[in-house]
Amino acid sequence: MAASATCKLHAGHSLTKHHYGGERPACVCALCERIIAGAGYRCGGECGGFNVHESCLSLPMRVAFDQHPAHALELSLLTASRWCDACRVASHAGRCMYRCAACGFDVHPRCTSVLDGEQHGRKRAVVKRVGKAALKVGLFGLRVADAVTGGFGSPLIDVIETALHL
Repeated sequence: MAASATCKLHAGHSLTKHHYGGERPACVCALCERIIAGAGYRCGGECGGFNVHESCLSLPMRVAFDQHPAHALELSLLTASRWCDACRVASHAGRCMYRCAACGFDVHPRCTSVLDGEQHGRKRAVVKRVGKAALKVGLFGLRVADAVTGGFGSPLIDVIETALHL
């Protein structure tokens, strides 16, 4: 018999352990909205559209979020599309977000520190560095760095970096 689990956000349906790999189209986790590869769980009920990473089942139901200090946020299954107030990307019905019902503030689990902990922060730092380098190369072509400043020495790049908070 296959291992099973429950999820408070998908009440009434049992989740069956599943090894994800090679599905077309790829299955996306309802909690973090990343592609599931390896161990996970899928709904054994009639909906069949609820898939989740094994590790995402342990996400806390309530979190404090520094960009919304007024209230705690509660993990909720969406019944309609909502925009993440941190990254400005929409999530659709059937996905999950941390929400403050009182303020209408919504944030993806992946945009909080509860997902991947320190590793998530490191990934973001790498993305910033790569984005910064791509910005410099893309706008001005690859140039030799200024030996005095250690940078590219363009005031335009400085303005763009400041505007984008890179």
